[in-house]
Amino acid sequence: MAGQGLIKSLAEQERELAERLEEARRQAEQRVQEAEAEARRLLEEEERALAEHERSFREELRKELRHLEEQARKQAEAVARSVREEAASHLDQAVQAVFRGILP
Repeated sequence: MAGQGLIKSLAEQERELAERLEEARRQAEQRVQEAEAEARRLLEEEERALAEHERSFREELRKELRHLEEQARKQAEAVARSVREEAASHLDQAVQAVFRGILP
């Protein structure tokens, strides 16, 4: 009789341990799923932040490029104006030299 009680007790303990093991497995599986979902959420958040950073960087780059183009255009116009003025001065001098050579 005592042996039967011991066997029942051991069987009950084994069943309880199996239930606890199954519950632990379910909890671990749930935690893994939650961790995977959190990892996906974080990845999506970082990808959005990266895309926004890239968009912002490209916009800033476009602004800087427009600024540099404007500076280059103004500088080219200033150089062209200076060259025209100098050419006009040289032309006036050449015309005067020709007139001095022709006219007494």
